[in-house]
Amino acid sequence: MIVEYVSHFVSMNPELSVLYLIIAKIIGAILFFPGAPLTLLAGATLGVYYGTITSLIGNTLGATAAFLISRYFLRDYVSNTLYKKYPKIKDYEGRFFSNGLFTVICLRLIPLFPFNALNYILGVTRVSTKDYLIGTTIGIIPGTIAFVYFGESLRMLNPIHSMLSLLAIVGLLYIGKHYEKKYR
Repeated sequence: MIVEYVSHFVSMNPELSVLYLIIAKIIGAILFFPGAPLTLLAGATLGVYYGTITSLIGNTLGATAAFLISRYFLRDYVSNTLYKKYPKIKDYEGRFFSNGLFTVICLRLIPLFPFNALNYILGVTRVSTKDYLIGTTIGIIPGTIAFVYFGESLRMLNPIHSMLSLLAIVGLLYIGKHYEKKYR
């Protein structure tokens, strides 16, 4: 029902719909709302191509906003709460300084840490803003495509496409586990 309503709204207001979705993704990333439902919705209503572009823009802008908020306004709070909750990120601190871009790409490519928490946690590390922005943008592409594709397949009720997109998501999890074992 909601997808049909949203699909109708999107067909009547495509530019406004894209803008709303981007703004929702930015606000969601800042406020720790899960991004997957909006990414699935983007796929179901906009299709793979436009859903992916819209989700990438919203996710990247939201992640960068949270990163900058953490770095410049909430450093102590993030260090004392999130950084302690995810102590494994300390294992990557040396890599952030020596090869921040590659490390951020890998962390984004593989779902080792929750997306929104990682936005804030990386704000208190030694990774440069440039490496963070480029690494986040590149690293979230495969997962975003997989989730958008899954959203579109759910709208189409296509079990083959649903299985392919789920296999892609499982593949990313496998790559993450392999990376984690290799670089411990």
